[in-house]
Formats: sequence, structure tokens, C-alpha cells
Amino acid sequence: MSKQETLAKWKEVSDLIASEISNNEEFAQKMERILKGETVAVTSKRRSRRSPAKLDPFHLLEMGEEILAKELEKLNVEELKDIVSEYGMDTSRLALKWKDRKRLELLIMDATKRKSSRGEAFWNSQTQ
Repeated sequence: MSKQETLAKWKEVSDLIASEISNNEEFAQKMERILKGETVAVTSKRRSRRSPAKLDPFHLLEMGEEILAKELEKLNVEELKDIVSEYGMDTSRLALKWKDRKRLELLIMDATKRKSSRGEAFWNSQTQ
């Protein structure tokens, strides 16, 4: 493929993306999150049958634990289970059988804090 053919194909792809952003609000929001550096859940490769999570607990934790806790309180038990499932917070899958929302909220809070602090020992190490 020549340089001109490659540029022509790239222009087609970028025009298609621009068109989709203009016409598809959901796609536009996903692109915006990607460009901001936030993670976007890939729905086509989901292995579970659960609905996509209503919120990103890692993004909310960056804003503060209180904000994450308040947002989790707004969700019902099934929506909390969706978060647990999508973000892999319970590899044994036992939490998906729980009915107590406070128990699920605590699991999400603890797992989010634990996963987001992985590797911190290496980031702030100073040689003395």
C-alpha cells in the first residue's frame, strides 16, 4: 500500500469516526471518556450475562471515598452486583449471591481501594 493510499484510508476512517461522534451520543460519550484517560467498559467482550456497571468506582474513588460511598448508596442490589462482576471484585463469585446491600457496598469500597493502591510502594520510593 502506498503512502497516498494509506492517507486516503486514514481519512475515510477519521471521517467515519467524526460522523459517528456527531450522530451517536453514546459513542461520543465513550470517545470523550477515552480522550480524558478514563476506562471504558468493552461490552462486546463481556463474558457475564450481567448488565454493564452504572458507574466506575475507581474514577469516583479518585474524587474521594465519601463521593464513592454516596453514589453506591443510590444503587440497588442488582446494580451493585453489576459493578462487582464487571470490575472483577469477587473472583469466587460468592458475592453475587448476597442480598445485603451494605455488605456489597463494603466489598466494592474495599476492593476499589485495594486495587487502586497496588504498586504504590514502588511509585514513591526514594533512595536514601
